[in-house]
Amino acid sequence: MKTPEEMDLLAFVEINSILNHGYLLLLLYLKPISLKRRYSFNYISPKKLPEMKPWIVTVLLCVISTSTSCQALVDFDHKLGKFIDLRDGQEYKTITFKKRMDDTVIERTWFAENVAYAVDNSYCYKDTEAYCEKFGRLYNYKAANEACPEGWHVPTITEWNYLFTFFGGRHEAGKHLIEGQESDMHMLYGGFAEPGHIFKDITISGNWWDNELKGNNSAGIITIIKDSGEIYHSVIGNNHKLSCRCVKKHD
Repeated sequence: MKTPEEMDLLAFVEINSILNHGYLLLLLYLKPISLKRRYSFNYISPKKLPEMKPWIVTVLLCVISTSTSCQALVDFDHKLGKFIDLRDGQEYKTITFKKRMDDTVIERTWFAENVAYAVDNSYCYKDTEAYCEKFGRLYNYKAANEACPEGWHVPTITEWNYLFTFFGGRHEAGKHLIEGQESDMHMLYGGFAEPGHIFKDITISGNWWDNELKGNNSAGIITIIKDSGEIYHSVIGNNHKLSCRCVKKHD
């Protein structure tokens, strides 16, 4: 005898081909609220699914192909939330990503917006408030570490790499993390500022700190360039001003 959940399975099943990855996406539309989406490929999000079907299980099936990197039934969860910074009342969208990698479950909660908290050595692009409202503030390395609220921190390169892995790796993740895409990370091309208060590259590149202070007064930088899916990781002087994201501290 079928369970109530099985009886509630709607008769609508849609199969879409993701050609450039050699996968079939099987979307099973489920009625009961008790069933949540458990399985999906790295960067398939509920945002891309029909809004009139709010309870969805997405199952990604590997198509037999020449690809040796084919993944089947990858366990991945993507949960939206919010955080209110009590220091200034600013509300930020958040996203919790949870994925099984080998025998380990990786879970991190990220700000889904650039930080906008004002501290010393933080600036609006070209000192124009309207840029802060859209892109957040630009921080030197020290200021970025002061800008994340208590219980949060500037992401380490390990945490950035987890995020990139969730969305196809460094060669693919950029196009899925930018504003308006299915990751909901809303990463913006907010430019940067050089020492001497020289602002550059707004709407062309997005640049964020990673929390690794290098020698010679330098630190890690994560860059996404417009029209490129590539993620670039390099080192930059710690008195440059970059955007900042925060990750919730974890055990």
